[in-house]
Amino acid sequence: MKPGPRALDQLNLALDPAAPLSLQHQLRQQIVDAMHRAVLRPGQRLPSSRQLAERLGVSRNTVSLAYDGLLADGYLSSRSRSGVYVGAEVAGTRIGAGRRRRDPASPLAARLSPEPEDTGFRCPQHWHRYPFPFIDGRVDAELTPAAEWGEAIRLAGSRHEVQQWHQEGGDNDDPMLVEEIRGKILPMRGIQAGADEVLVTLSSTHALQIAGELLVRRGTPVVLERPADPAFERRLRARHADVSMLDPDSHGPLPPGAVVVTSRRHGFASGSNDPGRLLARVAAADGVLIEHDVPSGVQDTGRIASALRAFDQDGRVVYAGGLAPAVSYGEPPGMLVAPAALIERARELRARQGTTPPRLVQRAWAYFIGLGHYSSALVRAGRVLAERRTALRDALNHYLHERVSIETAPGASAYWVSVPAGMDARELARQAAEIGVLVEPGCHRDGREALCMGVTGISAARIREGVRHLARLVRGDLSPSSRRMEDEPTAPLRGKALRRAMAGASLLYSTVYGAPCTLEINADGDLAGTAGYAGEDCDRGHWWIEDDRWYRQWRQWAYGEATGYSVVVDGDQVRFFGEDGFLADTAVLTRWPSTRRGR
Repeated sequence: MKPGPRALDQLNLALDPAAPLSLQHQLRQQIVDAMHRAVLRPGQRLPSSRQLAERLGVSRNTVSLAYDGLLADGYLSSRSRSGVYVGAEVAGTRIGAGRRRRDPASPLAARLSPEPEDTGFRCPQHWHRYPFPFIDGRVDAELTPAAEWGEAIRLAGSRHEVQQWHQEGGDNDDPMLVEEIRGKILPMRGIQAGADEVLVTLSSTHALQIAGELLVRRGTPVVLERPADPAFERRLRARHADVSMLDPDSHGPLPPGAVVVTSRRHGFASGSNDPGRLLARVAAADGVLIEHDVPSGVQDTGRIASALRAFDQDGRVVYAGGLAPAVSYGEPPGMLVAPAALIERARELRARQGTTPPRLVQRAWAYFIGLGHYSSALVRAGRVLAERRTALRDALNHYLHERVSIETAPGASAYWVSVPAGMDARELARQAAEIGVLVEPGCHRDGREALCMGVTGISAARIREGVRHLARLVRGDLSPSSRRMEDEPTAPLRGKALRRAMAGASLLYSTVYGAPCTLEINADGDLAGTAGYAGEDCDRGHWWIEDDRWYRQWRQWAYGEATGYSVVVDGDQVRFFGEDGFLADTAVLTRWPSTRRGR
């Protein structure tokens, strides 16, 4: 009797024809994943391509191609007249899977430096699943030029290009990208720079951090302009710099030897309103200036202000800029522009940190810019963002006209929305996230608390409804929901209605310690949970419905105990009431991408 496919009996293999990844690549990916999780062990026999194809309902050729690729890479081995087996030497499976340590009192944990008291705003990992993500710089698929990026990546990864990589190694940047930055990107800000005056970084924030590492020491007077990068400010204080805030209306002297940091975050830079005056104050103090320029996405023709470095005659300005997030896949590269001696030191620091941007990424960006895709994509994205910005302005004016004021700048893709007196911006942002509205708390240039509301990640059709939700919160219309089931105005879901609401849904909420958490409720009864800003805390479980109550049980979370709830769905808000009849939790209910269902 031929052996059956017992090797895969414990695997939940499910191939999705609608997924972007081909069926053979999906199968290969899931088999490799099973090896790394030690579900498939070295020497274990796999079913034949015919058996597995019949089991999965795909063509035999699909399975054969997946097997061939795994055989070529050494994940599988073939034995004559015997079949296909898991390889004996596979990276990630040579050492037995150990138990995950959770002891917070370990020697490593004891040596960690204290966590900063003020961690600032951090965007949730699954920001795109929130109904109303007003986070500037997070980009939705409508803006990303997929076809153009596909061409640039194919050219950068061509055989000819790959063969050149070993000849152009070391710590130097891709010369093609440096030339594109010098010839097409920096002149948009009025900057002229030599090839030895430009350094490519992982992001604009990375460029800012490198400049700070080189120029700021213990006791160095640092003057920050609002809105300052919060992570950079915390880093300066951790280095015991003497940090103060820049008064844009002041004509007084700066501290001797000061490092002044101006910021063009979300389009604003108060120091650039009168560059000559600010540079004169810096020169009088024998100081230097770091210009942090985070590009925005709206193209306002003829209204882009020149960078401060364009006015620099004394070599006192370091430009820490970047490419536009609105047309990028992920975080776009940054650039540091400064005198050659400082760039050389920065290159050495980057090498020690191990943060040189990969050559493939640099060359892909060089092609993307050089072929004209970058400029044309900015124009297209600019039209979309201008429409969204207008929609946001109109919605804020309609729903919050008497309670807030707004500011923006030419080319910005965000508005700074003032917070009513007596209201805490961070607390308001936290409460807004609980009803599905993501906003970033911060401060106006004059120090008043405000919310930064961007339009790079939300469609124009969703803006009005998102502002309406936020307005209800600001006005106090959203009074705390009932704590008792008997006082709940909306009836709990029952039977099939409860199953329809929960199956295939995603729940977004915050943990008791403030980190975002996402729960994926699979229609087949599986649960997947991800908590933390980087998804560092994960668990799986299962759910079921019994006596009109929704039950869930995790493997580790909640002590692994089964708990049932009565569920109230009010729009996209979900309220869970425990067996005692009291409110246990609230969440935002969304639907997750269909390409992931059933996996």
